[in-house]
Amino acid sequence: MPKHGGHLFGAYGMFWDPTEVSWSPGSGSNAWQLLGRQKRNAGHLRLCDFRRARGVYVLFDHFGPMYVGLARGQGGIGGRLKDHLSDHLAGSWSRFCWFSFDDVIESELAGWKVMSPRDHPVPSTGETVVREVEALLITILGARKQNQMRFLGAQLWEQLTESEAATILERSAVDADGFTFRPTYSY
Repeated sequence: MPKHGGHLFGAYGMFWDPTEVSWSPGSGSNAWQLLGRQKRNAGHLRLCDFRRARGVYVLFDHFGPMYVGLARGQGGIGGRLKDHLSDHLAGSWSRFCWFSFDDVIESELAGWKVMSPRDHPVPSTGETVVREVEALLITILGARKQNQMRFLGAQLWEQLTESEAATILERSAVDADGFTFRPTYSY
């Protein structure tokens, strides 16, 4: 366990592109995934679906942050983002960052990790919360003259595009059962 009474954030993704998410792949309303990746090589590659992660997110337009939201319900961060595709914010945001209160743990499926909801995502000490919120602001704002404050326990995840997912499936780099949809090639 990290110092300072635990951690606030378990995982995060920076400046993901909503056009790279297959929001409606055609296999039902729960078929889509908000996939992140760590590493690239078979044997080391890890994927995780962050659709139902609880946490906070920031929507960006071409000028900077334009909306901050909290996802604490069953739909998670992915559900809130999907809602913003058709609500009053539709068409006004082009990137998003997300920060999950939940942890990421190993899965039984080869090459996959899963979200592990924490009963008490807020650490027991005020110092930990202050450090994590400072790291969050520095990370989002990219304060150039600020020290490189790091999260105490959060793992950085890169966005996995549908075309990358199709290549991963073709190479059998991870267990195909982890996908709730079958990615297609985009030519």
